[in-house]
Amino acid sequence: MPIRHFDIFTAERRLIQTSAVSQLKDTRIGIEGNDWLRKIVPKEPTVTAMGGLPLRLRESIEKELKQFKSHGITPIFVFPGLSILRKDKPFSKEDTRPSHRAAGWEFYEKGKTDLAMSNWASSGGIHPADLLNCVFHILHENDVEFVRAPYSAWAQLAYMYTHPKQLVNAVYGGSELLMWDIDKMITSIDFEKGNYHWINKKTVLQDLHVSDEQFLDICILAGFEYCPSFPPLNTSVVSFTFKGVHDLIKQHKTGFNAVQAYSDNPIIAKTHYVDIFCRTRCAVKYHLIITDEGEIKPLNIEHAPNDIHEFIGYRLPDELYYYLMRGLIGPQSVNSLVSGVLIENAPLDNGESTEYHNFLHQLLNIRTQTLSLLTQPLHQFYKTRKIATHFWFEPTVEQIMHHQPNDSHGSAHVDATPLNTVYEKTNSWNVTRDFIDAELRSQKVNTVTLKFCISTLENASVATKTITKPHPDQPLEDKNEIVANVLWKTLEIRDFVTSSKHVHTPWGKALHVSLKGDDVPRPMQEALLTALELIRFEVLTNKTFSKTYTRPLGNELEQKNIILLSRALSLLPIKLKNMQWSGPLNRDLLVFNSFVKALNRSYRNLCEMLTLSFFLNGLVVKDREDYFEINDSLPYMADVNVALGLVCKHYLERIVEGQSAIEALASTEKAFPTCVSVKEDLETGFQFWTRLLEAVGVLFKTNTISADTFNMFSNANEWLQNRKF
Repeated sequence: MPIRHFDIFTAERRLIQTSAVSQLKDTRIGIEGNDWLRKIVPKEPTVTAMGGLPLRLRESIEKELKQFKSHGITPIFVFPGLSILRKDKPFSKEDTRPSHRAAGWEFYEKGKTDLAMSNWASSGGIHPADLLNCVFHILHENDVEFVRAPYSAWAQLAYMYTHPKQLVNAVYGGSELLMWDIDKMITSIDFEKGNYHWINKKTVLQDLHVSDEQFLDICILAGFEYCPSFPPLNTSVVSFTFKGVHDLIKQHKTGFNAVQAYSDNPIIAKTHYVDIFCRTRCAVKYHLIITDEGEIKPLNIEHAPNDIHEFIGYRLPDELYYYLMRGLIGPQSVNSLVSGVLIENAPLDNGESTEYHNFLHQLLNIRTQTLSLLTQPLHQFYKTRKIATHFWFEPTVEQIMHHQPNDSHGSAHVDATPLNTVYEKTNSWNVTRDFIDAELRSQKVNTVTLKFCISTLENASVATKTITKPHPDQPLEDKNEIVANVLWKTLEIRDFVTSSKHVHTPWGKALHVSLKGDDVPRPMQEALLTALELIRFEVLTNKTFSKTYTRPLGNELEQKNIILLSRALSLLPIKLKNMQWSGPLNRDLLVFNSFVKALNRSYRNLCEMLTLSFFLNGLVVKDREDYFEINDSLPYMADVNVALGLVCKHYLERIVEGQSAIEALASTEKAFPTCVSVKEDLETGFQFWTRLLEAVGVLFKTNTISADTFNMFSNANEWLQNRKF
């Protein structure tokens, strides 16, 4: 959220200046990544209704990168890292997004598509943090430099801009940048018109007749991401304006005097606004940045107080911040540790089903294991730190995450791993590089994937002989070594591989069977793993959820088969054109997608914290250049949408209505013009289904799943056979 009304003020006062883009040639520009993404990625309201990523994300990014290159500009993108410490209670502010999403679906069901899109567009859209793995992947592919700041990108850019070595020649971002020590900044670049807009901070200060310190106070009281607008200026009686905040500071001289003058105001007292203001001001002035020497230091270090942890957060090892900066890990799990809370907001479908609520409670096990891996190599303070999950549907209830070593508490889930052994248990792995290289040649692949890892353990005698205990004196060096060990440990923690001899469990055998064959793309491998987990959680079924919005066409049996098949195929990504989605939507598939998203992200965090554990425990060569490549090789890089599930549902419903397979295919192709090839994607989906069915057969033969579950899949498969094109 930019500084409230600042853009309106600068436009009215004509403080924005325009220059030719040609003046930026041969410069290095530090770009605030999130602000840049918001400006260049077109809004796609349908993402709210189908999950996944914006369809035009890659196209928009690569178009911009080509423009930078053609104009001789070197961009350095800086993205935010950890969140600063907040003292407000979880869900203390009303979340209006669910009501907008629900209203959108109501309009959609009534055929009022424009109103539906409008409401979905008003529901907040996709948060930039959800896109970053994919964004980093695209930037890396295009050899463009990017980093994550320890905390705020604004402070990091200010450090880079004012550095004696002039790490960047200019900065480009949102209005918040002016709160830091930056004399001028680019607000937007229009390559089509060949110009860019910029603002001079000195000109703004002269127009306002205020000092640098007073300007900072005005910005804080106006409100931005760290601090809400000053309540007395934000009432129905008084219309909020940036000039109104300016007048308040001119009257009271300083922001602190202003908030103190209103300290008896009930809203000020209730919200602890005086404390929020003081903490925010300190967070700006003494923000933590990473230096060009890899050290974490506060800005204005000579005046920095000793209690920075009170307004930024508890200090972590510099090494961890460095891995965050280089893209080895993401901030989500670390944020939960530092803040002491893991907040679970309502998903895109609003999460109204009892099954989803129960599922989130079950996921506490894997999330707690993830925290255990994170805290194991850290200071004792973090090992004993209280961390609680808060769900939006029971906001006042604390779900304590017992991540501490030797803690006897844990999830009641049957697959729970004792938390005092998560690290020790998986510390028995270390497969030699020679073995991995030989296996890569044997399997005729170049990269380590889930398929590679589960296939190497097919032979029990080979698997057992290759296991040696890792030791800091013999650290893992090659990227493939590290990724393979992370995936093996993940499969062990999730009960696909045994702890003792490292061979397949029944779940591992099922996964291995489903991945057999030469051509199994990485997305399909991940989808099969997700499918097996959701079968284990009894989520991938043909049953409707407790809160169901619509039902497929057909009789009861046909409905059940369509539900199961469309859910299964929705696990796979689909090839889509770079355009706004056009085609039918379905809220019930979006409900299922919420399970998928929550599970896959939990898996991703587990893999990242396992990777971090390797580094912090000295089990890998730390001085390297491929940090991001390691992260980029881990599964579940991006969220998947429900597009293929929608296509499958539409196709099968046309069959149920009496159309032939050829007619149903033609109808589906017409209904989904956004798809590159409906026929090819359905064929891929049916191949995926065949693989999944083989896995289900293995689970049944090993008495791992019930006869009812097996029959549910086999009956749907038998029904499908005569309905394929």
